[in-house]
Amino acid sequence: MKRLGPVYTLAAGAATAVALGVLSAGSTPAPQNVNARDVPSVVTTITPAPSAAPTATRTARPTPEKADYAGRVKGNGGLIAVSVRDGKAIAYFCDGRAEAWLRGRATGDRVVLSGPGNSSVTARLRDGGAAGELRFGGRQWDFRAPTVKKPSGLYRASAIVRGAKVRAGWIYLDDGSRVGLTLVDGEPADVAIPEPGANATVDGQEIDPQDVDEFIGGF
Repeated sequence: MKRLGPVYTLAAGAATAVALGVLSAGSTPAPQNVNARDVPSVVTTITPAPSAAPTATRTARPTPEKADYAGRVKGNGGLIAVSVRDGKAIAYFCDGRAEAWLRGRATGDRVVLSGPGNSSVTARLRDGGAAGELRFGGRQWDFRAPTVKKPSGLYRASAIVRGAKVRAGWIYLDDGSRVGLTLVDGEPADVAIPEPGANATVDGQEIDPQDVDEFIGGF
């Protein structure tokens, strides 16, 4: 009888296992068909990274079709005039003893001009004026030249008087300041500066000054 003990134990264990299996099967819910629309979807929102701030750029100013500037050269005592017509630019510097005529181009708000003896003018054209640098006679000076209107501004005259070649230039400022130089066969001559737009008298003969619009085309 003692030898039957383990058999009963195993049998009892097997019966218990079967009973648990039946209970487990009975408690498991029957499978169901589920449509995709019955399953809540998971939506993932991706926030884009903030874009970099735009880099500030300098907007180029348009080249003025027509503009005239005249002012003083700092530390020099002379006057300078700059005129622009359809991209072409000219300048005239004079201190009453020496002069320089310069020519070049205007691009955007910048003018670059050159003249004899390595003279040059570079300037920015701002609202109401021009500001830049003059190089002349191996030296350089800054200048500021406000916008001017006739009768102020730049005038030029060319003529033949009693067989001599005459060339003259004059600058007039709004405050009444003026400077000019008349050359006769390349040498300075004692000729009074006329009123703006009036004729000058050279060796008893009148010569007619031209404003920028009259001479820039052939300069």
